[in-house]
Amino acid sequence: MPSRRVELGIMTLHDPLTGSVTTSGTPSFMSPTTFGSLLFSLLILILAISFSRRVLPASSSRRTLLLHTWHAFDFLIHTIFEGAYLYHCFFSYTILPVSDPVSDYPHPASLSTTSSRPTWLGHKDRLYGAAHSTHPTALLWQEYSHADIRWAGADPTVVSIELLTVLIAGPLAAYICFLLQKPSPSPSERARTWFLMTVLATGEIYGGFMTFAPEWLTGCGSLDTGDRMHLWVYLAFFNGLWVVLPGWVLWVAWVEMRGVFERMELMMEGGKSRKMR
Repeated sequence: MPSRRVELGIMTLHDPLTGSVTTSGTPSFMSPTTFGSLLFSLLILILAISFSRRVLPASSSRRTLLLHTWHAFDFLIHTIFEGAYLYHCFFSYTILPVSDPVSDYPHPASLSTTSSRPTWLGHKDRLYGAAHSTHPTALLWQEYSHADIRWAGADPTVVSIELLTVLIAGPLAAYICFLLQKPSPSPSERARTWFLMTVLATGEIYGGFMTFAPEWLTGCGSLDTGDRMHLWVYLAFFNGLWVVLPGWVLWVAWVEMRGVFERMELMMEGGKSRKMR
């Protein structure tokens, strides 16, 4: 039975034994899957905004509203979208056909283009990833893989980053929302909130760098930069959000911490002047 895989901008059916390829065609600028993915992302943003407005105290500042909305959106994206990606990397697969159990095992196709490349989860007769499922969440990642082919399968670097993102960054964003919506946080809780927001924002930027740095250093072979939709919407806009907004969080945290130290310095100077009297 042919296994399904994704080429740059093209969904194909590939028979590992005969090498025959059947092309399903290049995706249109706004395919139904593209439209559905963008609509779902917009609905998640609306949900995050509505949730933040509902749970925050009426006296909350606009800055607190923006911080809460961002972290709620961050949690939902990491949990729903990227959680689905991890699921398909561990549970969605195609079993490679074996015509001769002796000569075909391990199957050459399971080793990708490099015969020394380790097999995913030790299964030498399987190909894992969203490309090997017909679930709606898999179709979403198949669509995104037109821009970055690594997301069609189980890329070890991407999966390693996403494990930290889904299992640590997602819950951390939810906890930050919990701290932000407290009506009268204690000084310890305020300090914890700013510290955790700084940690999370740093991790988001670092994760983005580690996702794309290997591609930049090797000629961007997995990225489709020739299509405007793929380059500016999928790669630049959606990934740029996790650089610009965490960068803004770091700036706000810096302003807050600087203000605290300035107030402490003024208090210390005031205390010294009183002693001198």
